[in-house]
Amino acid sequence: MINDVELLQDICESSEMGRDSIMHVIKLTDDPGFRKTLETQLTEFANMYDTADKMLQERGSRPSSVGPVAKAASYVTATMKTLKENTPSCIAEMMIQGSTMGITKLTRQLNEYDGSDDSAARLAQKQLKTEQANIDEMKKFL
Repeated sequence: MINDVELLQDICESSEMGRDSIMHVIKLTDDPGFRKTLETQLTEFANMYDTADKMLQERGSRPSSVGPVAKAASYVTATMKTLKENTPSCIAEMMIQGSTMGITKLTRQLNEYDGSDDSAARLAQKQLKTEQANIDEMKKFL
């Protein structure tokens, strides 16, 4: 079982990974509609991170950061995939894959959560809904 601090840290990590990924790929597109969608998702990830961070601070904790190896692997993968093709379709596919991984990890964490804090569970559910909405939005660019 995991506690509310661990769940909130997972939300921070997932949000940080999403935010960093978007900041990397947003520079690769000139498509105004796609760019606007990415900017909206970037704001959502930043807001989710800030909310989880605040909740952690209220509990006397701080967010854990995504490890440098995971960040580097994500950056290298995105760079290699977009060297060949940096169309909205290619980037959207990568974003869908990332959001799917985020949903999988957070669902696993919620299943292991001890349920001691409704606000942490609600935030995790909100993150899951946001990730699914992001996937649905990215599908429009495939």
